[in-house]
This record gives sequence, C-alpha cells and structure tokens, in this order.
Amino acid sequence: MLGTTLTATRPEVRTSAPTPPRRVVCLDLPEVLLCDLDGTLIDTMPVLADLATEVMTGMYGIPRPLAREFYLATCGLPFAEQLQDIFPGDPRNSSASDLFEGRKPARCGSALMPEDTRAALVDLQTRGVRIAVSSNNGRQNVEAFARLSGFAFDLVMGHGNGLAKGRPHIELAERTFGVDRREMLFVGDSLHDGEIASVARIPFVGLAGTFAKERFTLRFPGQPVIGRFAEILDLLPASRAMAAG
Repeated sequence: MLGTTLTATRPEVRTSAPTPPRRVVCLDLPEVLLCDLDGTLIDTMPVLADLATEVMTGMYGIPRPLAREFYLATCGLPFAEQLQDIFPGDPRNSSASDLFEGRKPARCGSALMPEDTRAALVDLQTRGVRIAVSSNNGRQNVEAFARLSGFAFDLVMGHGNGLAKGRPHIELAERTFGVDRREMLFVGDSLHDGEIASVARIPFVGLAGTFAKERFTLRFPGQPVIGRFAEILDLLPASRAMAAG
C-alpha cells in the first residue's frame, strides 16, 4: 500500500519596507541656538570630573567618591564658583581653581565633536539657525575648541572678561544677532543650564548623560530631553515655512 505524503505549505509572508521613524516636532525653529560646550558639544565631562576629583582630594583631603559627587552636583558653574559653593570661604579655593584650570587644556584640548553632532549643526545652519557656543569654560579654551572644530560657529562665548553663561552671554547674543531671547533655544547637559534657561525664560532642551533623563524631567517638567545632541533635529521643523504652515 502506498502512503500519501503530505507536504505542509507555509503561509505567504508579505514583507514591506520599514516605516521611517516619525519626526517629533515640538519646538519653534529658533533664530539662535545656544550650545553648552563640555558634556554637550564634546564629551569631556568624565575627564573634567576626574581632574576635579584629583584636585579636591589633593587640596582638601576629602574622599574621591565625595569629591566627584560634589563636582557633578555643581557642574555648569565655573570651577572657582563650584569650589566656593562646596568649600565656602576656604582660602585654598583660589589655588585649587588655578590648578584645575592649568591642567584642563592638556586633558581636554584635543576633544572633538562627534560626527553626528557636527552634521546636526550644519543642518541647523542650513535651516537659518545661528549657532553660538555658551560655556563657562575659560574663554581661551572655548575659542581654541572653535578654531579646531571644523565648524563655522556664528558666535563663541566663554568665561572671562565680564562674560559668563547666563545673562551676560544671552545679552551679547541679543546684541550680536539683533534678536529677542525668546527667539533663542538653549541646549545643555547640566541642571544649572536648565536653571539659566528658566530664569531667562528661554526654551530649553536637556541633554541626558551627565544627569539622567529623570533628573531633568523632575526638575523641569514638560521640557524635552534628548540622549544625543543630534536628536535635537527631531524636535524642530525642517524650515520656517513648515513651521508657519
């Protein structure tokens, strides 16, 4: 007797091209984008945290984990002001700040922007956005970064000569570009950056990394938070015409 062989047929599986990710637009296209530097445009915060830890443990004799915690909790301020917050009135603060600032260029001077960060900045400039660096790093360090960055920043602002992140930088940007601060957008990696934007009433985008996304959302409910700088493109319209439409 011959057996019957049954061959199971698999149901036809239809495949389709993957759906491109949906662009999430939630902010107006700014006239000026203010960008923090360390931890935002370049990934130097771990290096700076290590350096600050070395300086504080050597100068003040505190444990390394505590020194690092103190630095990160106050980051966004110039280091001299961080020390004043951490060790109020300590006569060693000036020497510790000088030591930190003196060692910083050798540790961070060769840091470069990631390619996707540079590409995002170029994209934003083609949309008509002026790009400004707003950093509490020393003015010479910030200007050296800009020269070596391979990108034509529209304005570069560091700390010194009466300038600092916050009101002095914002007012300089207003004068330079002839725009109101409400037409700006600030992106930074520290809670201090968010506080600056809140006080100045400037839209803000937090960049998670130095602080977890949850720290930003708890402090600044409703403010967007991104994981990489290039993700800021997803928050902004492709053109002013699109935003108006």
